[in-house]
Amino acid sequence: MKSGEKIVSLMLVALFAVFIVFSAKTVFANTFNVTVEVNIGTLTEITVTPQILNWSGLLPGFTGGNMTVDVRNTGSTNITNMYAFVTTLDNESARPYTSSDPQSYSAGGLLTFKNESTPQYFWAGRLEWNWTESIQNTNKAVIGSTSRAAEGFFRNASRSFYWAVGNGTNGGENGCNNTGAIFAIEDQWDNGTSTTRTPDDTSITRNGGDFGFSYFSVGRAGSFLVTQCVAVSTDCTKVYVYNFDKRSGGSFNASTCSNSDFITAGPLAPNDIERLSADAWVPKGIPAGTLKAATWTFVVTGV
Repeated sequence: MKSGEKIVSLMLVALFAVFIVFSAKTVFANTFNVTVEVNIGTLTEITVTPQILNWSGLLPGFTGGNMTVDVRNTGSTNITNMYAFVTTLDNESARPYTSSDPQSYSAGGLLTFKNESTPQYFWAGRLEWNWTESIQNTNKAVIGSTSRAAEGFFRNASRSFYWAVGNGTNGGENGCNNTGAIFAIEDQWDNGTSTTRTPDDTSITRNGGDFGFSYFSVGRAGSFLVTQCVAVSTDCTKVYVYNFDKRSGGSFNASTCSNSDFITAGPLAPNDIERLSADAWVPKGIPAGTLKAATWTFVVTGV
């Protein structure tokens, strides 16, 4: 073979190799689509942050300052029915007013909060006890002379309001837990005169009761308790104020009160947040030190 023929032959071999290489690349450049499908199961779940609320160095008669609490829907379904309660009744099982020990008082009794759709703060669960000594300059005509009565002050941080309860009968075995039970409260803050110690039960309705409490809804405009719930113990010794509590079927049936409400104003979609504003309202006449820690529980009941 001549040298020229060799060169031509080598060129043909090289071109054939290049053709093979480009042909291979053309084959591997083809595309293939893969369909991805994911199905999410039903999960109802919330996550609340922060997990600890702490106010320190507060003085009686003042508020602690707003803290933000985020309730996030970490599940996979919309949430509409969410309520919360605090362990005040469990923490403060005995009348603490004669004690100088701050552990006799529940921190939960100072907790107030509101949701995003309401401007008003509500107590998570505030407990006030009866006054064991007679309170002077009172007018309990609304309770009646034949009704066994208890009385006391509801302390709204810097101010106090006089309240009284009665069983509406001549003594009655069930005390403040019968259908005639009465809860009345003064709208004016107390200054020691009878004008500010004449409680009124207008537009305060008893919605029912159970073994431990009568449940009242307050609908009177002008009352600082308007739209809230008041549970009066069967023995008439204490009143418990709340709003966003819907418990039922146990020892405390909060939903009996017609004012009891859910926290959420509308559907909370997955990964969405209901932002709450929480504060501590410190009443006058409470001992210095750390109060008994309370637990604030959030419950989702449906979607």
